[in-house]
Amino acid sequence: MTDGNPASNAPEGAPRSDAPRVEVFGWTESSIELVQVASVAEAVSLLDKYRFLWIDVEGIASIDAVNALEVPLEIPPLACDTLIEGIRRPGADDFDDVTIVTMRAHLPEGTVEFVDFVVAPRCLVTLQEKAGGDVFNPVRERLLQQSPRLVRTDVNVVFLLLGRAVCEGYRPVLERFSGSLEKFERALVRHPDASMLDRIHKQRRELLFLRQGLAPLREALANLQSSLSVRQDEERRFRARLAALRELQDEIGALLDLVEFQKDSAQHLLDLYLNAASNRLNEIVRVLTIISVIFMPLTLIAGIYGMNFEHDSPWAMPELRWRYGYPFALGLMALSAGGFIFFFWRKGWIGDPLQRRRSTAATPAASGSAHDASWPLSLMLSRRKPRANRSGRSSGNHASGGPKAPK
Repeated sequence: MTDGNPASNAPEGAPRSDAPRVEVFGWTESSIELVQVASVAEAVSLLDKYRFLWIDVEGIASIDAVNALEVPLEIPPLACDTLIEGIRRPGADDFDDVTIVTMRAHLPEGTVEFVDFVVAPRCLVTLQEKAGGDVFNPVRERLLQQSPRLVRTDVNVVFLLLGRAVCEGYRPVLERFSGSLEKFERALVRHPDASMLDRIHKQRRELLFLRQGLAPLREALANLQSSLSVRQDEERRFRARLAALRELQDEIGALLDLVEFQKDSAQHLLDLYLNAASNRLNEIVRVLTIISVIFMPLTLIAGIYGMNFEHDSPWAMPELRWRYGYPFALGLMALSAGGFIFFFWRKGWIGDPLQRRRSTAATPAASGSAHDASWPLSLMLSRRKPRANRSGRSSGNHASGGPKAPK
């Protein structure tokens, strides 16, 4: 076991090892200490030294980790069976003093893994079967800053911070999807391509995959709150845990709303493609119809003057013996074709039927179109901006004469 200055143990941009790792954050009355241990049993033994612990386990099988945690944390056998043999599915369960929450995390390198949270009265355990990195680095950095508010916190607040970190991992994925959907929409408006249909379907399937990781968890958290609300009057820790679960449910609800919005946008693109393909087919049929209508009177005139009747008959066409009969027939054909072309043009059936409407319709300013297209992402978890943005905003407030009043 290695112990010492927390800052000296913090990872400073170095790549995380793929070897199994057990990391412990321990809270004393005045500080937060980072401890690297060799096993889960050694980590649990630190409970007597600290007020409460966060034990992060990576790369160790669930059965080995649960066997070391079962007795010290007094985890019920049913909860142990859920962690070892349970279906890997986002959800939440309550076992008296122990709450188990399973979330699906999207890592920066593009992989996906399940994270099990075991929330006990004096200990929070995160179980990750994959080693080599996770989404908890921002939380680690905040804890190592030793802010007084985090030093005085409890296990429920740390659980909420880690749950928010998992939710933040969805942000880059949703931003990428949002940019792709905007590109698809612009391309479909300009020139519908059948190859885009498969890509839009793939995007929609990925959004459905995201939804499968959020919707069951939000429903499970809602059910868990109803069971905990019965006991919140008995002990204060249940009230704190209920508040953390309610806040996490709000975070997941915001993500789920955004996923639903983008899924509807993908469905809108599919409808847009089908409408564009139908409009293109209508344009082709319209052009062919116009050409057919223009040539119909020409065919009629040529058919009439092409009838080979005897010239001696009193009912024969006099134009057949007329000196200017041939130019007259050609002129009549040209006049008929020109009349139809003029009629179609006056009706707006030649060219782009929507050209006049688009030229006179009011369009939004180009400077605001990009901002309007991405407004849902700007609302996602809007209270938690990157620390650089927060520092920049605070300096701007001082420059303008003082900070704004809190909402």
